[in-house]
Amino acid sequence: MAGPRRNRSADVQVDDVPKNHRKVSDDDAADDAEDPAEEAEVAEEEEEEEEEDEDPIELLKAQGVSEDVAKRMLEKADGDLDAAVMLIVEHQELEKEEKDLAKVMEESLQEAEAESQKRRDLDEERKRSAPAEFFQGCSFLEHLGEDVAAALFSSDAKEDVIAILDLERKCRQWYRARGGDVAEYFSRIAVKAVANVEYEGKGGDESGEQDNIKASSMETVHSLLVAHLSDLQDAVLSLPTIPGTIPAIFAPIDVESKIETVDLT
Repeated sequence: MAGPRRNRSADVQVDDVPKNHRKVSDDDAADDAEDPAEEAEVAEEEEEEEEEDEDPIELLKAQGVSEDVAKRMLEKADGDLDAAVMLIVEHQELEKEEKDLAKVMEESLQEAEAESQKRRDLDEERKRSAPAEFFQGCSFLEHLGEDVAAALFSSDAKEDVIAILDLERKCRQWYRARGGDVAEYFSRIAVKAVANVEYEGKGGDESGEQDNIKASSMETVHSLLVAHLSDLQDAVLSLPTIPGTIPAIFAPIDVESKIETVDLT
Protein backbone atom coordinates (compact mmCIF):
# COMPACT_ATOMS: atom_id res chain seq x y z
CA MET A 1 0.00 0.00 0.00
CA ALA A 2 1.38 3.28 -0.98
CA GLY A 3 2.26 5.76 1.72
CA PRO A 4 0.68 9.20 2.09
CA ARG A 5 1.41 11.60 -0.84
CA ARG A 6 3.46 14.63 0.11
CA ASN A 7 2.54 18.08 -1.13
CA ARG A 8 5.35 19.12 -3.50
CA SER A 9 4.51 22.76 -3.11
CA ALA A 10 5.47 22.60 0.50
CA ASP A 11 8.89 21.30 -0.41
CA VAL A 12 9.61 24.11 -2.85
CA GLN A 13 12.23 26.46 -1.43
CA VAL A 14 11.64 30.20 -1.38
CA ASP A 15 14.80 30.72 -3.34
CA ASP A 16 13.33 28.70 -6.16
CA VAL A 17 10.38 31.12 -6.55
CA PRO A 18 10.96 33.64 -9.36
CA LYS A 19 11.62 37.11 -8.09
CA ASN A 20 8.73 38.57 -9.96
CA HIS A 21 6.41 36.22 -8.07
CA ARG A 22 7.79 36.93 -4.63
CA LYS A 23 5.87 39.03 -2.13
CA VAL A 24 7.81 42.19 -1.44
CA SER A 25 8.49 42.74 2.21
CA ASP A 26 7.81 46.03 3.98
CA ASP A 27 11.55 46.68 4.38
CA ASP A 28 12.20 46.10 0.70
CA ALA A 29 9.35 48.48 -0.23
CA ALA A 30 10.76 51.16 2.04
CA ASP A 31 14.19 50.77 0.47
CA ASP A 32 12.83 50.95 -3.06
CA ALA A 33 10.59 54.02 -2.38
CA GLU A 34 12.28 57.41 -2.95
CA ASP A 35 12.57 59.78 0.01
CA PRO A 36 10.69 63.08 -0.86
CA ALA A 37 13.14 65.20 1.13
CA GLU A 38 16.09 63.58 -0.57
CA GLU A 39 14.43 64.01 -3.95
CA ALA A 40 13.86 67.74 -3.30
CA GLU A 41 17.47 68.15 -2.21
CA VAL A 42 18.71 66.48 -5.36
CA ALA A 43 16.45 68.69 -7.49
CA GLU A 44 17.74 71.80 -5.71
CA GLU A 45 21.33 70.75 -6.28
CA GLU A 46 20.61 70.17 -9.94
CA GLU A 47 18.96 73.59 -10.18
CA GLU A 48 21.96 75.24 -8.53
CA GLU A 49 24.26 73.48 -10.95
CA GLU A 50 22.16 74.75 -13.85
CA GLU A 51 22.29 78.30 -12.46
CA GLU A 52 26.05 78.05 -12.10
CA ASP A 53 26.23 77.11 -15.74
CA GLU A 54 24.18 80.21 -16.77
CA ASP A 55 25.87 83.55 -17.52
CA PRO A 56 25.50 85.79 -14.40
CA ILE A 57 25.23 88.86 -16.61
CA GLU A 58 22.20 87.38 -18.34
CA LEU A 59 20.64 86.55 -14.98
CA LEU A 60 21.10 90.14 -13.84
CA LYS A 61 19.76 91.53 -17.11
CA ALA A 62 16.61 89.55 -16.40
CA GLN A 63 16.07 91.98 -13.50
CA GLY A 64 15.33 94.66 -16.08
CA VAL A 65 18.67 96.46 -16.29
CA SER A 66 21.10 97.06 -19.11
CA GLU A 67 24.19 94.96 -19.64
CA ASP A 68 26.38 97.86 -18.56
CA VAL A 69 24.54 98.20 -15.24
CA ALA A 70 24.62 94.44 -14.74
CA LYS A 71 28.39 94.36 -15.22
CA ARG A 72 28.96 97.31 -12.88
CA MET A 73 26.80 95.84 -10.13
CA LEU A 74 28.41 92.41 -10.43
CA GLU A 75 31.85 94.00 -10.24
CA LYS A 76 30.78 96.12 -7.27
CA ALA A 77 29.52 92.97 -5.53
CA ASP A 78 32.85 91.18 -6.17
CA GLY A 79 31.12 88.56 -8.29
CA ASP A 80 28.48 87.71 -5.68
CA LEU A 81 25.29 87.22 -7.70
CA ASP A 82 22.89 87.64 -4.77
CA ALA A 83 24.64 90.81 -3.62
CA ALA A 84 24.57 92.12 -7.19
CA VAL A 85 20.79 91.55 -7.33
CA MET A 86 20.35 93.59 -4.14
CA LEU A 87 22.48 96.37 -5.58
CA ILE A 88 20.32 96.37 -8.71
CA VAL A 89 17.17 96.66 -6.61
CA GLU A 90 18.67 99.64 -4.77
CA HIS A 91 19.76 101.13 -8.10
CA GLN A 92 16.25 100.81 -9.53
CA GLU A 93 14.68 102.38 -6.44
CA LEU A 94 17.12 105.30 -6.66
CA GLU A 95 16.36 105.76 -10.35
CA LYS A 96 12.64 105.82 -9.60
CA GLU A 97 13.12 108.44 -6.88
CA GLU A 98 15.20 110.57 -9.24
CA LYS A 99 12.57 110.32 -11.98
CA ASP A 100 9.79 111.23 -9.54
CA LEU A 101 11.80 114.20 -8.27
CA ALA A 102 12.58 115.34 -11.82
CA LYS A 103 8.89 115.13 -12.69
CA VAL A 104 7.91 117.22 -9.66
CA MET A 105 10.58 119.81 -10.47
CA GLU A 106 9.49 119.98 -14.11
CA GLU A 107 5.88 120.50 -13.08
CA SER A 108 6.94 123.23 -10.64
CA LEU A 109 9.00 124.96 -13.32
CA GLN A 110 6.11 124.78 -15.76
CA GLU A 111 3.77 126.28 -13.18
CA ALA A 112 6.28 129.03 -12.38
CA GLU A 113 6.80 129.78 -16.08
CA ALA A 114 3.05 129.88 -16.66
CA GLU A 115 2.65 132.30 -13.75
CA SER A 116 5.55 134.42 -15.01
CA GLN A 117 4.08 134.51 -18.51
CA LYS A 118 0.75 135.52 -17.04
CA ARG A 119 2.41 138.46 -15.25
CA ARG A 120 4.26 139.48 -18.42
CA ASP A 121 1.05 139.42 -20.42
CA LEU A 122 -0.66 141.52 -17.76
CA ASP A 123 2.22 144.01 -17.77
CA GLU A 124 2.09 144.29 -21.56
CA GLU A 125 -1.61 144.99 -21.35
CA ARG A 126 -1.15 147.63 -18.64
CA LYS A 127 1.67 149.31 -20.59
CA ARG A 128 -0.75 150.13 -23.37
CA SER A 129 -3.98 150.59 -21.47
CA ALA A 130 -2.54 152.79 -18.69
CA PRO A 131 1.07 153.73 -19.57
CA ALA A 132 1.20 156.81 -17.32
CA GLU A 133 0.27 154.67 -14.33
CA PHE A 134 2.43 151.71 -15.28
CA PHE A 135 5.59 153.80 -15.82
CA GLN A 136 5.02 156.07 -12.87
CA GLY A 137 8.36 157.15 -11.39
CA CYS A 138 10.29 157.07 -14.67
CA SER A 139 12.43 160.17 -15.17
CA PHE A 140 11.47 160.50 -18.83
CA LEU A 141 7.75 160.52 -18.03
CA GLU A 142 8.09 162.99 -15.15
CA HIS A 143 9.99 165.51 -17.30
CA LEU A 144 7.51 165.25 -20.17
CA GLY A 145 4.73 166.60 -17.99
CA GLU A 146 1.12 165.41 -17.97
CA ASP A 147 -0.05 167.40 -21.01
CA VAL A 148 2.76 166.41 -23.36
CA ALA A 149 2.72 162.81 -22.13
CA ALA A 150 -1.05 162.56 -22.67
CA ALA A 151 -0.69 164.03 -26.16
CA LEU A 152 2.08 161.57 -27.05
CA PHE A 153 0.12 158.58 -25.71
CA SER A 154 -2.79 159.65 -27.92
CA SER A 155 -0.66 159.98 -31.06
CA ASP A 156 1.27 157.77 -33.46
CA ALA A 157 4.27 158.20 -31.16
CA LYS A 158 2.70 156.05 -28.41
CA GLU A 159 4.61 152.82 -29.13
CA ASP A 160 7.96 154.63 -29.36
CA VAL A 161 7.29 156.51 -26.12
CA ILE A 162 6.45 153.21 -24.40
CA ALA A 163 9.65 151.69 -25.83
CA ILE A 164 11.73 154.54 -24.34
CA LEU A 165 10.03 154.20 -20.95
CA ASP A 166 10.48 150.43 -20.99
CA LEU A 167 14.16 150.85 -21.84
CA GLU A 168 14.63 153.33 -19.00
CA ARG A 169 13.23 150.85 -16.48
CA LYS A 170 15.51 148.10 -17.75
CA CYS A 171 18.61 150.31 -17.80
CA ARG A 172 18.00 151.50 -14.25
CA GLN A 173 17.79 147.85 -13.23
CA TRP A 174 20.84 146.75 -15.23
CA TYR A 175 23.04 149.65 -14.13
CA ARG A 176 21.93 150.14 -10.53
CA ALA A 177 25.26 151.62 -9.49
CA ARG A 178 24.81 154.39 -12.07
CA GLY A 179 21.07 154.81 -11.69
CA GLY A 180 21.41 158.57 -11.27
CA ASP A 181 23.30 158.97 -14.55
CA VAL A 182 20.73 156.80 -16.35
CA ALA A 183 17.82 158.84 -14.98
CA GLU A 184 19.60 162.07 -15.94
CA TYR A 185 20.04 160.91 -19.53
CA PHE A 186 16.35 160.07 -19.97
CA SER A 187 15.31 163.34 -18.36
CA ARG A 188 17.42 165.21 -20.95
CA ILE A 189 15.57 163.44 -23.77
CA ALA A 190 12.24 164.51 -22.26
CA VAL A 191 13.39 168.12 -21.87
CA LYS A 192 14.43 168.21 -25.54
CA ALA A 193 11.06 166.79 -26.56
CA VAL A 194 9.10 169.36 -24.53
CA ALA A 195 11.19 172.20 -25.99
CA ASN A 196 9.94 171.27 -29.45
CA VAL A 197 6.26 171.27 -28.50
CA GLU A 198 4.23 174.15 -29.97
CA TYR A 199 0.76 175.22 -28.94
CA GLU A 200 -2.10 176.82 -30.80
CA GLY A 201 -2.31 180.57 -30.08
CA LYS A 202 0.11 182.06 -27.58
CA GLY A 203 0.60 178.84 -25.66
CA GLY A 204 -1.47 179.78 -22.65
CA ASP A 205 -4.02 182.20 -21.23
CA GLU A 206 -4.55 184.09 -18.00
CA SER A 207 -5.98 180.98 -16.31
CA GLY A 208 -2.72 179.17 -16.96
CA GLU A 209 -4.35 176.53 -19.16
CA GLN A 210 -2.46 175.50 -22.28
CA ASP A 211 -4.01 175.63 -25.74
CA ASN A 212 -4.06 172.55 -27.93
CA ILE A 213 -0.70 171.22 -29.06
CA LYS A 214 -0.01 171.67 -32.76
CA ALA A 215 -0.10 168.40 -34.68
CA SER A 216 2.96 169.46 -36.67
CA SER A 217 5.00 169.88 -33.51
CA MET A 218 3.96 166.41 -32.34
CA GLU A 219 5.41 165.04 -35.55
CA THR A 220 8.64 166.89 -34.79
CA VAL A 221 8.75 165.50 -31.26
CA HIS A 222 8.04 162.01 -32.55
CA SER A 223 10.95 162.20 -35.00
CA LEU A 224 13.25 163.37 -32.21
CA LEU A 225 12.20 160.50 -29.94
CA VAL A 226 12.68 157.91 -32.69
CA ALA A 227 16.25 159.16 -33.23
CA HIS A 228 17.08 158.95 -29.51
CA LEU A 229 15.47 155.52 -29.22
CA SER A 230 17.65 154.24 -32.06
CA ASP A 231 20.80 155.61 -30.39
CA LEU A 232 19.75 154.05 -27.08
CA GLN A 233 19.14 150.62 -28.57
CA ASP A 234 22.47 150.66 -30.39
CA ALA A 235 24.33 151.66 -27.23
CA VAL A 236 22.55 149.39 -24.75
CA LEU A 237 21.92 146.26 -26.79
CA SER A 238 25.46 146.07 -28.21
CA LEU A 239 28.24 144.23 -26.39
CA PRO A 240 30.44 146.68 -24.44
CA THR A 241 34.07 147.12 -25.47
CA ILE A 242 35.10 146.42 -21.88
CA PRO A 243 32.90 143.78 -20.19
CA GLY A 244 30.96 145.07 -17.20
CA THR A 245 31.17 148.75 -18.12
CA ILE A 246 28.19 151.06 -18.48
CA PRO A 247 27.45 152.32 -22.01
CA ALA A 248 29.18 155.63 -22.74
CA ILE A 249 25.84 157.16 -23.71
CA PHE A 250 25.02 157.44 -19.99
CA ALA A 251 28.22 159.29 -19.14
CA PRO A 252 27.41 162.45 -17.13
CA ILE A 253 27.95 165.84 -18.74
CA ASP A 254 29.53 168.79 -16.96
CA VAL A 255 27.97 171.55 -19.00
CA GLU A 256 24.34 172.38 -19.39
CA SER A 257 22.97 170.62 -22.44
CA LYS A 258 21.63 172.71 -25.24
CA ILE A 259 17.97 172.46 -26.17
CA GLU A 260 17.76 170.36 -29.30
CA THR A 261 15.40 171.50 -32.00
CA VAL A 262 14.53 169.82 -35.24
CA ASP A 263 13.94 171.91 -38.34
CA LEU A 264 11.78 170.02 -40.81
CA THR A 265 11.37 172.95 -43.21
